[in-house]
Amino acid sequence: MTGTLGHPDFATRIFAAFNRFFGFLAKAGFGVFLLAAAVFTLFAATFIGLMLAIAAVFLTFGRSRRRTAEVRQGDVRTGETLEARRTADGWIIEL
Repeated sequence: MTGTLGHPDFATRIFAAFNRFFGFLAKAGFGVFLLAAAVFTLFAATFIGLMLAIAAVFLTFGRSRRRTAEVRQGDVRTGETLEARRTADGWIIEL
């Protein structure tokens, strides 16, 4: 018994080699998965940031055009101002 303890047979060596190989393959696969997830997160965050920036630019342009359209139509009311006063419950706005 003690003579074979230091010398494993062929099947045990093959099993150990497969075990080491597939263990390394699992670690490498997990590393590739983490790298792919990081790249996907980077692209998703960049895409969302660009969409928000484009929306902000469009909202800025749309807002300035609406103001000029209101002024051109003569929608400005003269003599009417809002007055606000503070009360215990909050603010009250009156014409």
